[in-house]
Amino acid sequence: MPKTVFIDRDGVINRRLIDDWVKVWEEFELLDGVPEALSLLKNADYRLILITNQRGIAVNKFTRETLDNTHEKMNELISSKDGAPFDAIYVCPHDRHEKCSCRKPQPGMILQAAQDFQDINLSECVMFGDSESDRGASENAGCKGFYKIDDEHSLLNRVKEYLK
Repeated sequence: MPKTVFIDRDGVINRRLIDDWVKVWEEFELLDGVPEALSLLKNADYRLILITNQRGIAVNKFTRETLDNTHEKMNELISSKDGAPFDAIYVCPHDRHEKCSCRKPQPGMILQAAQDFQDINLSECVMFGDSESDRGASENAGCKGFYKIDDEHSLLNRVKEYLK
């Protein structure tokens, strides 16, 4: 039975655009070490699930179709660099005020993944993210841990630390 990790996108997989969104593929910049980090996790028999708030859809900055295209190209790029693509991608398209259950720090996307993949044991899962809303979603879903990604701690550094 594979173990599962949840991973945020902006600021973890790709460069976060300050006060903006990745609206089209050309604005997507993969961060250093991401393919290797995902490959290390996959080689250790982890299922890779991307969990991402994308309120740019709600405020008409891009469409769900454009986002899905970006994610498809992201997985292709990661694979082309000997990384492991994501097994599943969950997106919250809602704005902050919509009071949905999926916008982090709410746990809805993680809980949906646990429904979709019946073998997920949330108490054995961890999340890698760059924000307190990522931490909140992880804790609210009952995950066992959270690894903060920041300027000093890349996804690759944190994955190596986690897999020790």
